[in-house]
Amino acid sequence: MTDVFFHVGLAKTGTTTIQAALEASAGRLAAEGVLFPGGHHRAQRLAVYDLLGQRVRGEEGERVAGSLQRLLDEVSAHDGPSVVVSEEELSLARPREVRRLVRRLDGHRVFVVVGARDVARTVVSAWQQTVVNGGTISWQDFIASVRGEIGAAPSEGISFWWRHDVCRVIDAWASAVPVDRIRLVTVPPPGAGPGALLERFGEAARLPDGWSGSQQVPRNASLGAAQLEVVRRLNESVTGRLNTSQHRFVVEAGIRTRLVGAPDRSLRLPAEHWAWARAHGEALVAELEQRGLAVHGDLGDLLPECPVAPTPNLDEVGGEELLAATQAALTSLALDHGRLFRRYRRAFLETEGRLPGPAEVLASQARAGSFHLRKWTLHQADHHPLVARASRAYLGRTTRPRVVDR
Repeated sequence: MTDVFFHVGLAKTGTTTIQAALEASAGRLAAEGVLFPGGHHRAQRLAVYDLLGQRVRGEEGERVAGSLQRLLDEVSAHDGPSVVVSEEELSLARPREVRRLVRRLDGHRVFVVVGARDVARTVVSAWQQTVVNGGTISWQDFIASVRGEIGAAPSEGISFWWRHDVCRVIDAWASAVPVDRIRLVTVPPPGAGPGALLERFGEAARLPDGWSGSQQVPRNASLGAAQLEVVRRLNESVTGRLNTSQHRFVVEAGIRTRLVGAPDRSLRLPAEHWAWARAHGEALVAELEQRGLAVHGDLGDLLPECPVAPTPNLDEVGGEELLAATQAALTSLALDHGRLFRRYRRAFLETEGRLPGPAEVLASQARAGSFHLRKWTLHQADHHPLVARASRAYLGRTTRPRVVDR
């Protein structure tokens, strides 16, 4: 009988660090009889999309159907002692989806690993991720929705608690998995480093000692207040003009990674919300203690500590801060644009056996601009009579005379 460990998140609990370590250690784990299905995290994400019926615009939608069965087939064929699947979207599974998945693993013992983090760090990180993913909501509107303030739009708060209510997620998985097979991993306090989190996760998933090795694993890069405001305003300009994958490529894989390390004010929960965060943490710890779950870490990690220095509102960004962040973002875009140009030239060389000459590049760009202008003009003809007359006149000069039936 194989033990199957589902690491279900939650989001913003170090999942990127854990998944990168699992992917980098897949070969080492396989030698110990531990399967990381697909050998990479992407295969597991597609399988979870298949389970939930989820699709992301611009991603590999055609590969989603059947991906869950492929993963289950790989698990069934594994003759080692354990399997580890890690994907935070599993935290969105409803009880019936959980039961469906567990039924399809009949004959295996299913375990669940749930991550938890104090709400003070979680809510700020969740707002940042919302903006990085294309959102335009301000911090004040976001926190008001999360706290359920009167008059606040409810959607962001509902989405936040659906993803970050650890007790809801535990209850969903407890509908099909015995509570003694559900493990809670608390995110260590700031300054502990990724090694502490990986050690706790390894204990919860019963991974061999030293499973992650000594390699440096990537972590989600955190932006500063001004940098995030620049991204938020950029989103307002490009909303509806980029699909999800394109936006991730430009912002998450491009601007975000290059802005890391630039001087900026860090994102921390403003002082006015610390009493609320502390009260929430105390209530959560009390409820988790009653449930009697196996805890890897310390429930005290879920109690945020009030900072000594006052923390300003995250929407309060000065002009100089914005200017510096905008310059850094433009630098990032310029570097990435240059990198894509080099990639285009290499692809052209491989296909054509030569590089395009300057005249070819300029002529092609000119033709593209002319075509775009004609297309734009055609769309404007419905709204501007002068443009419509000019378009008809142009059509008359570039087409043969037609015979009109009378």
